[in-house]
Amino acid sequence: MRILFVDDDPDTRALAIRAVTQEFPDAEVREAPDLNGLDELLREQAPDILVTDYDLRWSDGIAVFDKVKAANPFCCTVMFTGTGNEELAVRVLKHGFDDYVVKGAKQLRRLAMAVRSAFDRRRELLELGENRDLVLKELYHRLHNNLQIVISLLRMTEKAITNAGDREQLADLQRRIQALSALQEEFYRSEDFRRVDFAAFMERLSGSLAGLSGGRVRLALRLEAVELPVDLAVPFGLIANEVLTNSLKHAFPDDRTGQLSVTLQATAGGAVLTIVDDGAGYPENLDLSVASGVGMRLIRRLTDQIGGEVSYERGEVGALCRISVPL
Repeated sequence: MRILFVDDDPDTRALAIRAVTQEFPDAEVREAPDLNGLDELLREQAPDILVTDYDLRWSDGIAVFDKVKAANPFCCTVMFTGTGNEELAVRVLKHGFDDYVVKGAKQLRRLAMAVRSAFDRRRELLELGENRDLVLKELYHRLHNNLQIVISLLRMTEKAITNAGDREQLADLQRRIQALSALQEEFYRSEDFRRVDFAAFMERLSGSLAGLSGGRVRLALRLEAVELPVDLAVPFGLIANEVLTNSLKHAFPDDRTGQLSVTLQATAGGAVLTIVDDGAGYPENLDLSVASGVGMRLIRRLTDQIGGEVSYERGEVGALCRISVPL
């Protein structure tokens, strides 16, 4: 437990320390009388509790708050000042302070109780957050397992179907669910369940789909580090699955060999995924903007859902698809 007191009046600082340490007798007390002292303390180790004045000769309490929170976002913070008013109190609390106490000899007990209350609330929130993360991790794990069961059931059903077209539709459905399962796996591995390592997902997805070609299609990956929020990663991942599947299914007919290149780039406003093959290319008479296949309709619908853009290019050899999504 480390408590940092920031006040350029040594007498007031001493009174505040005496009052607060009655609530935290085993705490390690640190004092910052000036900016250099504050910076040095933060370089050594961030505090768990901050008690700061507002009006400092060398700075102000809000600037001190920002420095401390940058070092430890979970630090609980109380302002103890004699220069403020109701307007400042509102500003301080809106900025993120846990409490605000007006200076005065009769307020020292109030300060100690405010610090204790703020610390206990922050500890409860952290414990709730840890419990929530454990529950989410278990839910993601169970969902991943359930998706694997669904995939297994689809494979069993596919083997029992004699019609080739029906079997192919079931195989496509399996690949879509497998893409969702791969995304769930990335959620499970991540420490932040609100975001997903999309580059890692694309590496797993591309390798899995290219492996279905039996080595006929070489895979070239150039994936920049891109983290996406879950609500964007899921539709974007499904779009990527459809484009990759279409390329592997149609670009290399009759056991043709070739190469599939996948590039993921981070941009100032989002991310761009480019998938290029050196295969047969798009048919000349096919209008890709209105193509009515299930995969193409799914790509258009998901792209509209996330406010993205998809474009197709016919090359002298092969084809290119580029998907841009905003963050």
